[in-house]
Amino acid sequence: LEASNPRLAAIYKNRSVAEQNSLSLSWDLLMDERFENLRNTIFSTKAELCRFRELVVNAVMATDIVDKDLKVLRNERWNKAFETTDNSSNSNNNDVGNVTADSSRKGRSVSAKRATRDGVNRKATIVIEHLIQASDVAHTMQ
Repeated sequence: LEASNPRLAAIYKNRSVAEQNSLSLSWDLLMDERFENLRNTIFSTKAELCRFRELVVNAVMATDIVDKDLKVLRNERWNKAFETTDNSSNSNNNDVGNVTADSSRKGRSVSAKRATRDGVNRKATIVIEHLIQASDVAHTMQ
């Protein structure tokens, strides 16, 4: 795509041109007023929209197996999601579900729930990225 469309390649700085162009076109299409009901089904809040977009972008960018920088970032996200240090297990599991009258303890419980949710989302995202990447490579070998 870079050779056949240098203007497009320049827009994306010659990095993941096909992937970024696909994302741009498909996101613009999803944002079209004709798909308002679909959008409302997929996400109803700004946070859900951001999470959905992040997931879509990461999944599509996972199909770029040539960019070594993306691979390094993906591996770093995998390591962060599945690190097994004592710190990570404590921050993801302690106090989850505890509800107490003590406001400071309640604040920690809310933080622990948020940390657990973020950890689960991080794991789900990186696993999806690797599955998409494996799928993309596998279909080229058929």
